Amino acid sequence: MRKKSRTFWVVIILLILTFLMWLMTLSPSVCDWYTDNIYRYIADGIGFVSALVPFAIGEIMMYLGVVLVVLSVVFLILLIFLRKKQKYRSFCKGFYKALLVAFTALVFVYMPTWYVPFCGTVLGKGESEQRKVYKDEEVMALYTYIVKGANQAAEEIEISQDGKVTFPTKEEYMELIETAMRDSSDEFSRLDKYYPELKVAFCSDILERMNIGGYTYPFTMEMTYSKYVGPLHMPVLLSHEMCHHMGYYKESEANFISQLTLSRSENPYLRLSAFLSMYDWIYSDYWTITDRIHAELENNGSIPSFDYIMSLPKEERKKAFELREQVFIELFGEIVYLSEKVYMIDNQSDEIEEQVYESDSHPIDNLPSVNEAIETTADFGWKTQADILKENNYDGVVLLLLQYFEGKLY
Repeated sequence: MRKKSRTFWVVIILLILTFLMWLMTLSPSVCDWYTDNIYRYIADGIGFVSALVPFAIGEIMMYLGVVLVVLSVVFLILLIFLRKKQKYRSFCKGFYKALLVAFTALVFVYMPTWYVPFCGTVLGKGESEQRKVYKDEEVMALYTYIVKGANQAAEEIEISQDGKVTFPTKEEYMELIETAMRDSSDEFSRLDKYYPELKVAFCSDILERMNIGGYTYPFTMEMTYSKYVGPLHMPVLLSHEMCHHMGYYKESEANFISQLTLSRSENPYLRLSAFLSMYDWIYSDYWTITDRIHAELENNGSIPSFDYIMSLPKEERKKAFELREQVFIELFGEIVYLSEKVYMIDNQSDEIEEQVYESDSHPIDNLPSVNEAIETTADFGWKTQADILKENNYDGVVLLLLQYFEGKLY
């Protein structure tokens, strides 16, 4: 009987360990226990070591992986022509063995550093019976709270005489974000951990085209972010990636915790960043509701229709619109809007983002086929993620916010 090679046994052992880790994912409560009691030491240990390197090791490994995959195809094609060369066959045998071990090891590492925590319950709170359907007025109450929070935060931000806003630096943001998140560790215990420094992604240009603000590498416990993110939106992005590092790997829960913790900060920049992020997600739900309510009021004759108002003489339109709004307010309460100061601060942040982007060269602009491939990959990736995550996708944050504020706002 032929003796099995070391490679064979290494692969078998890794597969067995991977299978045992997978068995844990069949029980969300076991995954929660693991994330709360074991995962944190893995994340802290690996995160501390990788933080000593100024660039993203995980990103370099990703590029190396792509190169190895391409080489494996090239070597396989060459093997067709060089199959009689003993040295080349031996080289290919060693190369593909090493590639198999590397791939198997990577899958194994992903289990304890990502997949097991991901398979836990939402927010690690265990299975709950919280409702998932909310009344129109409850969604509107949350919307009003968010808009008022954004307006109040904007009022606390100083603007110079020449109309400029001085945003905190990334280093200042990091300190403020860590404080805000640790302040919520009594409610979300995983936040009381080691916080590694976030690193700028080398592939920021590609991330920008894929509409990705940041990325977490579970096998190195590193968090990266795109350099093309405006200073007002950076706090929520950095906090979101930190949440992943803390074991909150579902996008909905990372969105929720980053927004909630920063919205309770004493710093107005963090609060405005959080409330604007909440606003972006609830905006669609809110206006879907208001449009439907307006349509119902028009149908029963309580308010004049929009088309009818537009047919009136110009001097009569304002009064008719005021009537529509007054009836709506009497039924559902006040209507609030983001203030001009919020928009001004947000616009300045966008301008800074554009300036940073335009200051760099972008060779991909001259490679339309490459750019198209990136966009196609992004579309496929976003669709696949949405199919897998379902209600735990990014927009699932609205449900978590509604559940959290139940009994507080309504």
